[in-house]
Amino acid sequence: MATLLDDGSWEIQGRRIGFPVRITDASVACATYLVRADRARRLVDGTGLELVSVAGRTPLFLVFIDYKVNDLGDYDEVGVALLARHRGRIGPYIHQLPVTQTFTMEAGRALWGLPKWLGRAELDIAGRHADCHLAEDDRHVLSASLSTLPGRLPVTVPGALTALAPRGDTVLASGVRMRARGARLGFGAARLVLGSGHPRADELRAIGLPRRPLVTTIVDHVAFDMDPAVPTPR
Repeated sequence: MATLLDDGSWEIQGRRIGFPVRITDASVACATYLVRADRARRLVDGTGLELVSVAGRTPLFLVFIDYKVNDLGDYDEVGVALLARHRGRIGPYIHQLPVTQTFTMEAGRALWGLPKWLGRAELDIAGRHADCHLAEDDRHVLSASLSTLPGRLPVTVPGALTALAPRGDTVLASGVRMRARGARLGFGAARLVLGSGHPRADELRAIGLPRRPLVTTIVDHVAFDMDPAVPTPR
């Protein structure tokens, strides 16, 4: 059970977590798709969020993260996110976020309202290739293989974003500051296989996946700090 303490920190499974929560080292792979906004809109119905779209298309991000050193432990994560807007803020709305450990599942739900659930993710992120197999209760959800072009950016790239998560009658906005080192880019080099009859796979199939991604990205080392969530009315 997660407990909010008087000083603003949290106690989860007997451990105290303060802010900012720091991820010191992780490997990340991402496939960015352009999907039809009219199909994807059902994923934000009732959340208070509005999809960001151009010419009827909205970006969908399929993300694999191998967390190595961070305040929430060593675990793997698979994310499905859409670019959304709320009261002037634009950021990723994380629609699905299976993880491989219960501690980060409880922390993500309590601290930032993230839709974490326990799955079995097998990730292999190395160089310009990344592979993922995701299952829930021994049922296949998805498998994916991503590739990028040879070579990587020679500099550390800073960035910042605001993660958006609906909770009750509010939307939680959480600031994230990132540093990425060893980034590689590709264009359309990905293979995605969705499980048969699994509701989470069927959801992706209903909005047009699998299809060719616009961009693939693999980053050797990502570090980021995540601030407390700030609630705003829907």
